[in-house]
Amino acid sequence: MTILLLLFPIFVFAQPIVGEADSLTYERDKIIYTGNVRMTRGNALLTAQRVVIYLDEKKKAKLIEAEGNVKYVEGNRRGFADRMLYDVVDEVITLEGKARVEEGQNFVDADKIIYYRKEDKALAIGKGSRVRTFYVEEKDEKSRPNRKP
Repeated sequence: MTILLLLFPIFVFAQPIVGEADSLTYERDKIIYTGNVRMTRGNALLTAQRVVIYLDEKKKAKLIEAEGNVKYVEGNRRGFADRMLYDVVDEVITLEGKARVEEGQNFVDADKIIYYRKEDKALAIGKGSRVRTFYVEEKDEKSRPNRKP
């Protein structure tokens, strides 16, 4: 229990991160969560079979790697993949292996999806298959014809 209290100062964000797993290992430069991992921060949820948080020399998270049935949910956006990398410093999320991002009814399927959070830009790459998308435009209230009751 004491080790967990020592680890929490590493995550000095606007909101705390709560992590749960079947087991936890702390090493000098990483924290490894294994088995039914569930991590939350605000309204964001990450689940996977294994999550490794790589630490810099100041013991701050620099890279988060999730593997095994990865699911990330934040608001109405959902991401799924075999593996996810999150570069904390540059704020880049990479989904690999059966990667899928959904927002409402819209989705993108690819072998690899890279999302640049700072630029709000995404890149989808099909290695063994083609990239597939589905997009439904939302109706704008201004474009609807005037209807009289």
